[in-house]
Amino acid sequence: MGDPLPDHPAAEALGSGFLHVTGIGSRLSRREVDEEQLDAVDGKLLTDLDREFHERGEESAPGLDLAAVTTVDPAFTADSFLLIARDTFRVLQDSHTDGAPSLDADIASAEVTAAAVVAGRERVVVRFGINGTAPTTQDWTFERDPSVDTSADDEDHEVADGGWLVAHRGWRLTGIAAVA
Repeated sequence: MGDPLPDHPAAEALGSGFLHVTGIGSRLSRREVDEEQLDAVDGKLLTDLDREFHERGEESAPGLDLAAVTTVDPAFTADSFLLIARDTFRVLQDSHTDGAPSLDADIASAEVTAAAVVAGRERVVVRFGINGTAPTTQDWTFERDPSVDTSADDEDHEVADGGWLVAHRGWRLTGIAAVA
């Protein structure tokens, strides 16, 4: 029926002129730049998460004895607990809670430095190396009552009185202290 329009310089100039007059061309250019910036942010996020969760390094301080905690909680491992600690870091970061890491902070390192049972409660300390505006090292103390079933509350991710509730098996963040 009809042949496609032949390549013609006048048709191309008309199309370019239309894009210029309507402003569509500049909006398309800005959109491309915005998409490139989002891709760069996505790439950095994926790289950071990969490093945090797959290249963890040491799970616990050399020579740390976990027997006191594993006696009351046989499922406890330093490696799995670091996932809880890292998630807590992100939950607090997103909540903008006092004492929480700033939004530009990133976990450089994390290791379990202490594990004990105190007055029937499990207590674990995780040392975070944090890169942010100013690099810092903090000890985060977590506690849990192993006799309490918290499975119904584990998805809440709430900030609660007496400590920050962590949505993993009842662990509560009870303190954050700067390491000198």
